[in-house]
Amino acid sequence: ARRHTSSTAPDLSKKEFKKEKERLTTELHLLIQLRNEQRDHLIDFKQSSNYNRTKPTQKKNPFYEQLRSTKNQVLSSVHKLEMGIIEAQENIQELNKWIDYFTNLHSQLLMEKNLKMPVTQNQKNKEVEIDWALIEKYLVDLNLNGRTGADQQP
Repeated sequence: ARRHTSSTAPDLSKKEFKKEKERLTTELHLLIQLRNEQRDHLIDFKQSSNYNRTKPTQKKNPFYEQLRSTKNQVLSSVHKLEMGIIEAQENIQELNKWIDYFTNLHSQLLMEKNLKMPVTQNQKNKEVEIDWALIEKYLVDLNLNGRTGADQQP
């Protein structure tokens, strides 16, 4: 950032002094922000590569290695459990489909059964009506035969 040198203090008016102060304050904030960002990048770089930059004579911490191994085992177990959960959810969905299918089938069968029963009752009623009509016809015929026979005998 290029620095602007201002003229001597007595030559500046109040407005010019405020503008110069704001400009310098803004420039200072930008420089501080840039410094902080660079410092953060440096810290991140040091932290991310610290473990990998061990000296050849320096041994890695065995507890860290054990912790890393345990972490990998736990992550593997979690992954297996998640896959099991997904498979179980798929099985539950499939079973729910079958339950719905058989529930609907049962409902349809009950409706068909209920529809067939009135048809059967209607058929039985028609049969009974036909039987009554036949019986009535026979009775009428018998009455007519009996009258004609009774009329003929006296």
